[in-house]
Amino acid sequence: MKLRTKTGALAALLLLLAACQPSASPTDSAAPSAAESGAASEAASGAPSEAAELTLTTVETAAGTSLAGRDGLTLYVQIEEEGGTIVCVDDCLTNWPPLIEPVAAGADADGSLLGTIERPEGTTQATYNGFPLYYFAGDTAEGDANGEGLGGVWFIANPGGEFGP
Repeated sequence: MKLRTKTGALAALLLLLAACQPSASPTDSAAPSAAESGAASEAASGAPSEAAELTLTTVETAAGTSLAGRDGLTLYVQIEEEGGTIVCVDDCLTNWPPLIEPVAAGADADGSLLGTIERPEGTTQATYNGFPLYYFAGDTAEGDANGEGLGGVWFIANPGGEFGP
């Protein structure tokens, strides 16, 4: 009888733990971090791997033409981050995942405007015309621009490198 009770309690605990696991958000599958991709490759092979370059494309949105990252998702800049000051940290990253994989310029992006910046937690984030690039968790499909103008500081990353209202 005690064995059944312990087994039942163990099963209940396992179910509870499984229910507490975070569910995937749209940006989890759409914009995996380079750290996550690299860690998985490293674990599988036993050696660090170079992440494949993401080629930036452009996408038409309701807010205009924007640079796009993985799966055609719109990229954004936070205009207070001009000049290398990172202000989107901690809770901000829940809604604004940084683009931390290596990037190359596609046909409509200006390769001379691409760069990188080291984030406070030590990851390397892609920049465009000096501004760090982010996805928005509220965008789920190619061409969405639901983050445009939020807080008066978030704007689509247009290929010309001029950002803001």
